[in-house]
Amino acid sequence: MAEKINEEISAEEYLQISSNILSTFKSRIPVSLCTFSDEMNRVEIYLEKETRITPKKKEKIVELCDSGNLFVPKNEYQILAEHLSKNLGSLLTEHFLDESVAAKIFHDGLTENIRAFFSNPIFDNLEEIKNNLAIFNEYLWIDQERALFFFNALDKNGSLAEHSVNTLFTGISLYLALNKNKTDLKVTNDFALGLILHDMGMTQVSRSLINKKGALLYKEKQRIQEHIDIAEKMVSRLEITNETTLTCITDHHERLNGSGYPKGKKADRLNLESRVCAVADAFCAMISSRPYRNPINPILASIVLTKQSELFDKNVVNALLKFIISHNSEMKQIIQDKQKLAKLHELAANMSK
Repeated sequence: MAEKINEEISAEEYLQISSNILSTFKSRIPVSLCTFSDEMNRVEIYLEKETRITPKKKEKIVELCDSGNLFVPKNEYQILAEHLSKNLGSLLTEHFLDESVAAKIFHDGLTENIRAFFSNPIFDNLEEIKNNLAIFNEYLWIDQERALFFFNALDKNGSLAEHSVNTLFTGISLYLALNKNKTDLKVTNDFALGLILHDMGMTQVSRSLINKKGALLYKEKQRIQEHIDIAEKMVSRLEITNETTLTCITDHHERLNGSGYPKGKKADRLNLESRVCAVADAFCAMISSRPYRNPINPILASIVLTKQSELFDKNVVNALLKFIISHNSEMKQIIQDKQKLAKLHELAANMSK
């Protein structure tokens, strides 16, 4: 029955609803539900969005879903995505959504989580982040090739919440590529928490200072650098003690040659997690909009990092460059164009001075 129905329905106009997604609908239906009518030979709305779900309606839509005859119109797809971003656990067993769409839903859901936490850094909001990070990592653990879709879901608007999630997606992608299944899920969960919280201290820095378009004065630079100390006090109050998590928060601005802050640690005191977080943080900052500049092309951003081997771990940066090139046809074309590549290296060298 389901195969016959699907042959009649354009994938461009409707998305089939699974029992997994249906189970996330509680008292009201967040989207319109449609069915295919044999009599009319077309898809028709069965229940309008925001319809209250009575036991009788629930029984009927479950029956339609089980027969493969329950759909959401594509023009309401964003509404469904927003709904699922608050129910990320459903994605672990969901087979109808494209993985690129699932990555975007994870991005939206985690962005809302971290935004809520930054606005109100309390235990309950922290626990919600931890729970959803566990789901995120489980989803990646099932198939680590999904890292590509998360990398392609990076948001370029430059807000603190988006930057935090971008750093998470980039850092985890690099971490999995470098470790080759040599780490366990708990360590990955701890690292993921560090990645998404790495800049939490910036919530206490003046927006006018962060958004300043001109060059920063010495005192202004000092004030921004204090976000590390601020974050340490925040995580202490929240009783975050895991070393893998803490190293991202305390060391993501440290540099291999000791020129970073807050403690000027050198390479021998920086573990893999802090090195990965440093590269992911710097890369995501470059590819996002800032008040004083437009976003930078990912290839250019990664080449800039290759020019700074005294600052950033060469193996991590090479893993980033390899990941970008191998998973993006547009980036491959840029690399294969000798003139464009030479221009990028020239730009990167100037930016690295």
